[in-house]
Amino acid sequence: MPTIKELYDYLDREIPRSLSCEWDNDGLMVCADAFAPAKRVLLALDATDAVAEYAVANGFDAVITHHPMLFSPLRSLTSLEPTARKALFLAKNNVAVMSFHTRLDAREGGVNDVLAEKLGIINTVPFGPEGEKLGRIGVLPAPADFREFCAGVSEALSSPMVTAICAKPMVQRVAVLGGGGKDFVGSAISAGADVLVTGEVTYNVMLEAKAAGLCLVTAGHYHTERPVLSKLYEMVKEKFAEIEVEESPSTTEIFAVK
Repeated sequence: MPTIKELYDYLDREIPRSLSCEWDNDGLMVCADAFAPAKRVLLALDATDAVAEYAVANGFDAVITHHPMLFSPLRSLTSLEPTARKALFLAKNNVAVMSFHTRLDAREGGVNDVLAEKLGIINTVPFGPEGEKLGRIGVLPAPADFREFCAGVSEALSSPMVTAICAKPMVQRVAVLGGGGKDFVGSAISAGADVLVTGEVTYNVMLEAKAAGLCLVTAGHYHTERPVLSKLYEMVKEKFAEIEVEESPSTTEIFAVK
C-alpha cells in the first residue's frame, strides 16, 4: 500500500509544478504523517467543510482537490479562523489534503482538455496570455447555431443554467477555460475564436466581448471544472490500483433559484 508521500510524489511528477502560474499556491496542503498508508482517497473540487467532514466520517486517508485548500498565508493556527480550523480538524484526524490547481489546468489531459472533450471540440491547442497558456481552442466538427450550442453546453456539463451573449449567430471555433475566464477573453479574440466557454466573468466583460465580435458562454465555475475529477480518478488508479478512490458526493454549494 503506498504512503501519502508516495501518492503525492507520483501526482507531483505527473502534474508538475513547472506548469503552475507564478501566483498560484498548491501542493501538499495538510499532512500530519507523510508515511501513513493511503488506502482511501476522496476527490473533490474544493476542500469545503462538508468535504472535510465526509472524509473524516468515512475513513479517508487523503483528499485530492483542484482548488488549493490553503491559498493565502495563514497568520495563525487557531479554531477561531475557518480555514485554520479546517486544517487542524483534518490533521487531527490524519486526513491529508493535496491540491493541483493551475498546473492541472495547463497539463495535457487536464481541466481544459477534459472540458473541450465534453463539449465535442476537436483539434485543440493551448491558448492564453503570455505565460499562462491554460486554455484550449479548437473547432466543432461543423458550424453550430449559437443558441443550440449554449443548450448543448448546459446539457454536457449538467449545468442548471448558462449565461451567454451573442456576437454572431453561428459558431465553430471554440475556446474553453474552466473557472474564471475574464483574463482569457483578449487571448480568445486574438486566437480567432467565435465563442469562449468559461465558468464565470463579469457583466462588463460580456459586453466587451460582444463588442469585439466574440460570443461568450458562462456555465459556472464548478460545472466547468468538476469533470476533471474523472481524470484524477484514472491517474490514481492507473498507478495504485489497490487504493480505493471515490468522488465526493458533495456538489457545488452555490445554487441557482428560478
